Amino acid sequence: MADPRALACDALAALERDGGFAKDLLDVMRPGVDDPRDKALLTEIVYGTVRRLPTLDHLLADASKTPLGRLDPPVRAALRAGLYQALYLARVPPHAAVDAAVRYAKATTNPRYAGFVNGVLRNLLRSVEGPATPPEDPLRDLPRDDAPPLRFRRPVFPAPGEDPAGNLAVRWGHPVWLVRRWLGRHPTETTRAMLDAGVSRPPLSLRARPGGRDELLRALSTAGVVARAGDAPDEVVVDGGDAAAIPAVREGRAAVQDGTAQRVAPLLDVKAGDRVLDLCAAPGGKSIHVLELLGARGEVVAADVSPEKVEALASTLAARSSREGLVARALLVAAEGPLPFAPDSFHAVLVDAPCTNTGVLRRRPEARLRLKERDVAALATAQRALLERSWPLVRPGGRLVYATCSVEPEENEGNAAAFASAHPDARRLPGFEVLPSRDRDGGFAAVFERTSPART
Repeated sequence: MADPRALACDALAALERDGGFAKDLLDVMRPGVDDPRDKALLTEIVYGTVRRLPTLDHLLADASKTPLGRLDPPVRAALRAGLYQALYLARVPPHAAVDAAVRYAKATTNPRYAGFVNGVLRNLLRSVEGPATPPEDPLRDLPRDDAPPLRFRRPVFPAPGEDPAGNLAVRWGHPVWLVRRWLGRHPTETTRAMLDAGVSRPPLSLRARPGGRDELLRALSTAGVVARAGDAPDEVVVDGGDAAAIPAVREGRAAVQDGTAQRVAPLLDVKAGDRVLDLCAAPGGKSIHVLELLGARGEVVAADVSPEKVEALASTLAARSSREGLVARALLVAAEGPLPFAPDSFHAVLVDAPCTNTGVLRRRPEARLRLKERDVAALATAQRALLERSWPLVRPGGRLVYATCSVEPEENEGNAAAFASAHPDARRLPGFEVLPSRDRDGGFAAVFERTSPART
């Protein structure tokens, strides 16, 4: 029987050694785990440890006489996974988390590291006083997701009076430069709420077929799935569980998509028979949404720059475009230069641009570890280029929707305002900007309508 704690350590070591993404590793590992509870534990440890990695490493560095950088990846994985479970998972007894970490270190590294892992983790846990009580002590209190904060016996975090961004960054596991940016634009309580969202477990949101939310809610209720209507028109929020185990998802009657993302495709205002370009389409969720909004007739061209992504897109779209009159095709396009389409050839264009992901850090936890402050400006420049390449393809009277899952102004309002200023033939219509919260992802969308033919 597969041990979910050992598999989680394997995944964490592989992520550090080889890069990649937690989701991809878990997609490979989970089918080999039979018990749904073990699958859930495996997923929780991997995602939770990556989300909280800056906090875990701060505490481990304070407790270990050996610098973390001198340890082998499996030893670091054992320490991090063990500490995550012991501090953040109330249902896991701390001694069980430590014992599992020690067994993993003993089985995968030099046996002497088993004693090292045991000593570091037990010393750290002895320094925990217990659940915190008001008032908050920012030097000693560790925020948790669905449990009261834990209080350490001594100060373990940076002094907030001397380094407010550093204190929040370490306690909530975010890059300090990003916290400084957020504090520069938002009140402290808003920033704390965004940080809290970034380390929370995201809700399982489903998108019903257009107008089919009530039917989906009835089907889920019949299947014994607890769910409620979400904020987006076709959104259904499920109370926990594995999406793959929900019949409506397996049968294609519902798609997994956060409510903020669900708001993007309707902004295209497509009608039956329209031709639509989704320029940065992978993995295809918004392309599928556009197909559903088109109904019986129309065409969606789902484009991307990666051959592997385009191959996956083609497979995703194939099952959804089999109805007569509805066409969907995946297309490989160059990363730069003119796009292979005639001017004015689309009723609507979606530019769901690659971005910093700062609105969805809980879903893409690796981003917080790899993102650099200089990336914000670089991505904003690349996004502006995508807008310029796309605009000539929109027919007069048609729409371009520019969307990101970022909350950085350079990528969002900065780009949208600059584009509108540079294009007098672009009439700006209402879009949205949403900060991340426990209930929804953060994101941005700007809508432009072409008021005159493209210039040649």
